[in-house]
Amino acid sequence: MKFRFEHIGPIDAADLELGDLTIIAGRNNTGKTYLVYTMYGFLRTWASDWHRPLADSLLRKFGDFLGSEIGSRRSFDRSDIKHLRYRTVEQAASRFSERAISQIFSSPPAAFADAHLSVELAANLPSDARCFSLVRSDAFRVSAQYGEESVELELIWRATSAVSRRRAAVDLALKVALPDVPTPFVLSAERFGISLFYKELDFTKSRLVEMLQQIDDQGARHGRTPLLVVDRIASRYAMPVKDNVDFTRSIENILNQESELAKNKLFDEIKALMDGYYVSADGVIRFKSKARKRRAFDIPLHIASSSARGLSDLYFYLRHVASRNDVLFIDEPETHLDTTNQILLARMISHLVNVGLKVLVSTHSDYLIKEVNNLVMLDHLRRDGSLDDGLDAKKMGYGADDGIGGERIRAYVAEKNTLTPCIVDRYGIDAPVFDETIDRINRISTELASAVADTE
Repeated sequence: MKFRFEHIGPIDAADLELGDLTIIAGRNNTGKTYLVYTMYGFLRTWASDWHRPLADSLLRKFGDFLGSEIGSRRSFDRSDIKHLRYRTVEQAASRFSERAISQIFSSPPAAFADAHLSVELAANLPSDARCFSLVRSDAFRVSAQYGEESVELELIWRATSAVSRRRAAVDLALKVALPDVPTPFVLSAERFGISLFYKELDFTKSRLVEMLQQIDDQGARHGRTPLLVVDRIASRYAMPVKDNVDFTRSIENILNQESELAKNKLFDEIKALMDGYYVSADGVIRFKSKARKRRAFDIPLHIASSSARGLSDLYFYLRHVASRNDVLFIDEPETHLDTTNQILLARMISHLVNVGLKVLVSTHSDYLIKEVNNLVMLDHLRRDGSLDDGLDAKKMGYGADDGIGGERIRAYVAEKNTLTPCIVDRYGIDAPVFDETIDRINRISTELASAVADTE
């Protein structure tokens, strides 16, 4: 998946290809968060909002099939599906640009008047004979299988109404043409404060309902309308922040779910990072220690350390929600982590990628980049067989699951109002934005140390 951004925040124009692991590095105020929020916003809203103007053409493509007899089978040419795929994404991105970018940032439209996003998917459909089943209890049940030249659909249950058929046609077309569009999950830079204020937001919402109920006809005639109250009270948070708040609110409702990745127990790596874990009961999230007796603690999350607060949503997401092929956006994952934990987090991110998640991070951390580079080199040496030739990865602290192929990584530096692609090879990511700063401070340190030595 490729994105092109134009006139979004500090970014004049930039291109980004989403890899299995995508890293956007750079200094402060260079546009990293703008890009993360825009990509998240598009993936979060497009399937529910921006395909609707295409409903008629989608219905023409699949509507007659959905009206056929139960048990019908039909093949659709792959080239037709590819054309539908291209046109759907192109028009969805265009409509998103026209109507939604300012909403993602909860800003006036004028602030993003010239903003534009273009999106391009890989030209090819899945090449394997992958199957899927798509179910709508009120509409249809259909299965699909991708072949070399066609996509074969089988209707198992027929929709009974025109409305259901129309809705089913749109869902079916999107699923068949776009099986590789990922579901997004975001950890915004503001996640550290959510456990502190989400209860207050619930109180504000309740107070808003009370105020709306108090507005009578006379009040409306004097201009005290519900919309005016909403406008004055509603918080102006960007969509990713709102979604983080909503996820935190929903945690108690998902505790009985098990994520597709739960068996990999990646959330245990957060336990190791924090020396503790998270529970939720009676609407309260608590942070509990792994240690027992004197060192034990069991505290409400809002009084835990900022690092513990910042990883709580990731813990619950991995344990109860995550699915393979999701794309996880993490804005500044290193924030409030010491250098050792930044390194361990880099390893954890590589593990997430290796079990099937796509991950995009924006970062200021040289330690995170350096550890990713170590993991790339480790993977290269393992493939090359050099780890069996006297190099002991275990003594370096690495396990058998550590390592990530450089070909799976896309990396960029946000600078000069654009994105500069980084070279990624067997040595890892060449990110001069950090190397230049480190080299400069080392040179200054050496020069000053030499001057101090001369005073003796």
